Amino acid sequence: MNSQIDFIQKISESVAKDTFVRLTLSKNADRSSSLKKVLIKLAMIKKELQYSFVFRHETQDITKNFSLKNGEEELGKLIGNEFWIANLFTTERDFVFEKNKKGKTNIRNGKPTFSQKPDRQHDKDKSGLIHKTTYLQELGILDNKDRVQKGKGDKYKQIKKFVEVVADLLRKNPQILANKLTDVDGQKPMRIVDMGSGKGYLTFALYDYLVNVLNLKAKITGVEIRENLIEICNNIAANSKFENLHFEQGFIQGYELPETDILIALHACDTATDEAIAKGIKADAQLIICAPCCHKQIRKQIKDDSLLEPILNFGILKERQAEIVTDTIRALILEANGYKTKVFEFISMDHTGKNVMIVGQKRKKEIDPTIYLEKVKELKKQFGIDFHYLEKLIPRFIK
Repeated sequence: MNSQIDFIQKISESVAKDTFVRLTLSKNADRSSSLKKVLIKLAMIKKELQYSFVFRHETQDITKNFSLKNGEEELGKLIGNEFWIANLFTTERDFVFEKNKKGKTNIRNGKPTFSQKPDRQHDKDKSGLIHKTTYLQELGILDNKDRVQKGKGDKYKQIKKFVEVVADLLRKNPQILANKLTDVDGQKPMRIVDMGSGKGYLTFALYDYLVNVLNLKAKITGVEIRENLIEICNNIAANSKFENLHFEQGFIQGYELPETDILIALHACDTATDEAIAKGIKADAQLIICAPCCHKQIRKQIKDDSLLEPILNFGILKERQAEIVTDTIRALILEANGYKTKVFEFISMDHTGKNVMIVGQKRKKEIDPTIYLEKVKELKKQFGIDFHYLEKLIPRFIK
C-alpha cells in the first residue's frame, strides 16, 4: 500500500477507535512559504466531531474546521505533498510519516507518548489558547455559561493577549520546551515564577495553556504579599485541578528565587520591576517577561537643561519621558547580560494604561556588553541621572 494512503488510514482508524490524540505536519516542501506547521486535533463543534486545523504561519495562526470526510481529503493534499513529515499521536501507538528528497516515503511507529485522549469539547476561546474555564468563572471573568461578564471584556482581552505573547515566545525559543511533555517520565518540569502575582488572572491562564493546551510539564509559583489573595488563588487552583500551580507569600526583594526557566513580573511597582529583573538574570532564566508599572526612581533624578526644558516643564510629559528612559536602560542592561530584548505594546491603551512589556530572551552565544554599557552611560549623562536602580542590583554595573 502507498505510504501516504496507509498513514491516512491509520489516522482514520484512530479516529474511529477514539484513540486519536493529535497530528502534527512539519517540514514544508516550499521553504520560502510562511506556513511552517499544521496542528490537527478533534473537537465537538455543533454536536459534530470535526477536525480542527491550526495553520501556523510565521506571524499568525489560522484555524479552520473540517468534517471528518473533508478533513481526510485535506490531509491527503498536505501529507507527502506540501509537508514531508507527519507525526500521529494516539493512545495506542505513535506513528511518523517521512518523505526524503528523493521522494521515498516510509512510516515508523513507537510507544505512545500519551496514555489518555484529550477532551473533545470545543473551546469557547476560538484561539485555542484557553482550555479550562473554571478559574475564569471563579475570578468573575466568565459566567457559568462561559460568557464574558459585563465590564470584564478588557481584562479577558488582556489575559488572552498575554498567553498569545508567551505562546509566540515559546515557538521562537524551542529549547525551553525540550523534554517537557507531561507524559514523559523523569523529565524536569518547566519552572516558572510570577513575582507579584496579585489575583493571578494571567498566572492561571498561563498554567492552563502550558499544561492543558500544550501538554507540557510545568510548575508555576505565584509570589504575592497579600495573604487574602494567596488563599483565594490557592483555592481556585485546587478547584481547577491545577496541581502544580501554587501561590505563596513573599516580597520580590526578599524572595529566594529557585532554578527558573521563565521569570514573570507584571505591573510590579517602580523598582520592584528592577528587583525582579535582577533575580531573573542571576537565576539565568531563559525568558524574563516584565510589564512595568510606575517609574518614580528615574523621574526624581532627571535634571532640566536647555535642550530638555521645553519637555520637562510639563509634568505629564516629564513622567512619560521618565518611563521611556527607565525602560530603555532596563532593556540595555538585559542586553548587556546576554538577553535579546524587546520592548513593545502589550495591549492597546483602550484596554489598559499599563501596556508596555519588556521581554528578555537568553542568547545562546556570549556577547560583549561594552556597547550596551556605553549607551546606558550616555543616557544617564544626557538626562542628568546619577544611577538606575537596576545597576545597583547587578554586580558588574557597580562603579
